[in-house]
Amino acid sequence: MPPLGPRSVGKIGGKPKNFKKTLRELAFYYRNYKKLFIVAIVLAFIGACAAVAGIIINGYVYSQFIIPSAIIPLTADPITGHINYNLFGLISFIWWCVGLITVYLIANGFNWLESYILLKMSESGSYSLRDAVFTKLNRMPISYFDRIPSGDIMSRSINDVDNIGQALSQNLGNMVYWSFMIVAMLVTMFFINPVLAIFAIVLIPIFMAINITIMKKVKPFFGKQQKSLGVINGFIEEHISGLKIISLFKMKDTSSEEFKKLNQELTRNSIVAQATTNMLMPINIFMNNMSFVVLAAIGAYGMFKGGSDGNGWININWGLIHFDPPSWIDKYPLIPTVEIEMIKKVTLLITFTLFARNLNNPINQLVAALGSIFLALASAERVLEVLNEPNEEDAPDAQDLQEVYGLVEAENLNFEYVKDKPVLKDINFFVKPQQMVALVGPTGAGKTTIVNLITKFYDITSGDLKIDGVSLSKIKRESLRKNITMVLQDTYLFSNSIFENIRYGRLDATKEEVINAAKLARAHNFIMQLPKGYDTVLDDNGNNLSQGQRQLLAIARAFLSNSKIVILDEATSSIDTKTELEIQHGMTDLMKDRTSFVIAHRLSTIKNADLILVINKGEIVERGKHDELLKTNGFYANLYNSQFKKGIEI
Repeated sequence: MPPLGPRSVGKIGGKPKNFKKTLRELAFYYRNYKKLFIVAIVLAFIGACAAVAGIIINGYVYSQFIIPSAIIPLTADPITGHINYNLFGLISFIWWCVGLITVYLIANGFNWLESYILLKMSESGSYSLRDAVFTKLNRMPISYFDRIPSGDIMSRSINDVDNIGQALSQNLGNMVYWSFMIVAMLVTMFFINPVLAIFAIVLIPIFMAINITIMKKVKPFFGKQQKSLGVINGFIEEHISGLKIISLFKMKDTSSEEFKKLNQELTRNSIVAQATTNMLMPINIFMNNMSFVVLAAIGAYGMFKGGSDGNGWININWGLIHFDPPSWIDKYPLIPTVEIEMIKKVTLLITFTLFARNLNNPINQLVAALGSIFLALASAERVLEVLNEPNEEDAPDAQDLQEVYGLVEAENLNFEYVKDKPVLKDINFFVKPQQMVALVGPTGAGKTTIVNLITKFYDITSGDLKIDGVSLSKIKRESLRKNITMVLQDTYLFSNSIFENIRYGRLDATKEEVINAAKLARAHNFIMQLPKGYDTVLDDNGNNLSQGQRQLLAIARAFLSNSKIVILDEATSSIDTKTELEIQHGMTDLMKDRTSFVIAHRLSTIKNADLILVINKGEIVERGKHDELLKTNGFYANLYNSQFKKGIEI
């Protein structure tokens, strides 16, 4: 088998490589939601324009009511000292306030609609992405799952896809909305006063450059954070699956220490990524305050200092939007012209600083979203790595198997898991239909690898392997596996009823056929003793059954598939004698009239084999029947005398 474990995970994830390529590939999986995205953009544009209109209306309210009310009492009739508040136009004031509330309701309403549509788009897109990942996993070669821990695959399929969905639903909407806000506000600021607008724009690149510099430092840590998450998920799954072994060998403390190291690494990477991102907010707040102070100082100095007309070197009339005092103010003859000009200047400066203050808010929002976007992009790269893996493809000229007889032949077969490190070397054998072949040899000799090649879980490196004279490269995998049944030592059962687990061997089987298969496998009796019989629902991997009972169900499933070629791993350690005899009988019946390959652990199986292939270090060192091989007094005889004869399983 290929090398396994956390080392293989280290080659995955890491620093994000190509964001443009990632965005382009990710967009492919959201292509069906273009219309929703366009609608969201339109809504964001309307909402942003309404929000900007609200700020302009604020300026008019200042110019028409608030600032005049502060100046007029100082210049009212000095004799009576009375002010006729009706002149303030109470009805007009209420009208403007209602209009302002309406505009803000429109802005927030459209913003909510845009967020809802983007949420729908992101969740629908995430559904498509999850579906694509799951479909992809079903099409990938078994070698991928031998190479990558299942915990890391689960992390990519669930956590990383969720990160992408959250970034799209929460942060993409903000980025679209606030981007429109920035553009709309800058345009409006130019209409109010182009000189002050230029000063405001000059500050933006400085502001963004600092943020971008920080985020460039953060990017690699988000990739490391996701990689660490995948590693720790794989470790937890491995720990839970192997908890009995860990407990048996008193490795809980060691396992806990290893988990602490992985947890510390994840925590460290997460802290660095999040803490660096969190630095942006106080920096942004400080820069917001500074930009507000700078613009207010420049505006005040430019408007009130110098110039014979009293306008200063920043003329308030240069813009297209003006904030003239109300017409009724002319009824106060005691108000000098300079006071009226003061109203214009103060109103313009207040309105402009309102825009400057509100301009920093969308920039802050964009910066705050960057952390989530970078995390999503790092997650997207990990998901796309899965989606870009090569599929388990058949050759263009591959065909379906027709009637299968079960003749299996290997010619000069060679195989490598890793280049230039051969696992099988020059393997040759010829197995006639309905023969039983025992694969014998020490651990790591290559027995399981031969089985993996017969089922096309791996493709051969060189040489040929044939079924009924047809090269495996010319046979479609689905057709081949439909005609091969496997009963392995590590039986896998689904969290479903016993009936459905047996019927997994052939989904169109009737209830009678399922029961008959269970009887042939000698599993019917113990099934009927269960409270719900065939309707008994199994726990995860059938943990509410004994190991022997699980294997009997696997044999029943194999009977139901009725394939012409059978592959068995007959190890029965930790099984009581009665159940072991039932398994032996079930396997013996299963092999009748079928070509069978048995990874042999039991002397009785080896003695009854039509052909024994003795494998050592990837080579067939001896072949023949039991008695013939004993007479040669070679590798097999030594293996027999040291292990089989003593009843030791190998």
